[in-house]
Amino acid sequence: MPQSRWKLWLWRFAVTVILAVWWGGLTFYAGIVVPLGIAQFGGFEQGLLTQRVTFRLNVAGAIAGACLLADALRHKPRNHQVVMASVSLALQGWLWFLHSRLSRWMETASSSLHSDESFYHEHRIYLWVTSAQWLIGLACLGMWCVRPPAISADDPPV
Repeated sequence: MPQSRWKLWLWRFAVTVILAVWWGGLTFYAGIVVPLGIAQFGGFEQGLLTQRVTFRLNVAGAIAGACLLADALRHKPRNHQVVMASVSLALQGWLWFLHSRLSRWMETASSSLHSDESFYHEHRIYLWVTSAQWLIGLACLGMWCVRPPAISADDPPV
C-alpha cells in the first residue's frame, strides 16, 4: 500500500473512531444513562453527574467537529461538508457557553435549583442545541461512512 493511501486509511480510521466515540457516547448517555440515573438518584444528583459527563462529551464533540472540518477542507466539492462541520462547531461553541452558565447555576444554587425556572429554560435550550448537533452528527456519520475515500491523482489505482 503506498504511503499516501496508508495515511488516508489511518486518517479515515481515526476520524471514524472519533465520530463513533462522540456520537455513540452522546446517544448512549442520553438514551440509557440519564433516564436510569434519574430513576436511581433523582434529578439534581443526576444533574451533577451529567455536568461532568457533558463536559467530556463537549470535548469529544469539538474534536469530532474539527476533524470533520479539516477533512471537508481537503476535498472538492466540499460545500455541504464544510457547512455541516462549521454548523456543528458553531453549535459546539454555543454548548460550551450554555454549559458554563448552567454549571455556575448548579454550583451556586445547590438544591434550590429545582425551583429556578430560568435554569430549566436554559437547560431546555441546551438540550435542543444538543439535539440539533446530534442530528448533524448523524448526517455527517452517514456521509462519512458512504463517501469513498479521496485519493489524489498521483496515487496508483487500487
